[in-house]
Amino acid sequence: MTPFSRRLCGLCLPPAAAACLDATLTLVGQSAEYWAGDYASVNEISPTFQHLLAYHPLAFLAGFLGWMFVFVAMILLLPRTLALASSVAVTVGHTAGAAIWLLYRFHYGYQACQALFVLAALALAIGIDRVWPAERKTDDSIGARLPHALRWLLIAVLSGIAVYLFLWPRP
Repeated sequence: MTPFSRRLCGLCLPPAAAACLDATLTLVGQSAEYWAGDYASVNEISPTFQHLLAYHPLAFLAGFLGWMFVFVAMILLLPRTLALASSVAVTVGHTAGAAIWLLYRFHYGYQACQALFVLAALALAIGIDRVWPAERKTDDSIGARLPHALRWLLIAVLSGIAVYLFLWPRP
């Protein structure tokens, strides 16, 4: 397995899986009124995705795919420790998002949340320990092959997008 494929599989698959589950539960959690075309009746905590869902479910899907591109690109470009931190942060964030849906929408929501946390931890542990070997200390990112200024420009732009989408307050 190449360093690129190890990073892609080991560090990108766990957050991508958590994000896909979160997005799926978000769509499943919309009301009958929403699916009948009343997009103003959207039920979503994230201001960014609430706005997209209020526009149309396909806008949500496009935004979600764009977000997945952003965090995967960041994980692939960042140096080793920051890539690992980003992978864990996105996995934890989307696991929490999915857990909120499970907790309040399903009969055995508490138990489902606990199982989800175990699965997320297991996915991260396998990804870090088995696929992306934790003992390697070299920078195996695709960013290491880019010119230094271009690498950090791309990282800054992608980080700015992430901050705007999830950390910037909305009125």
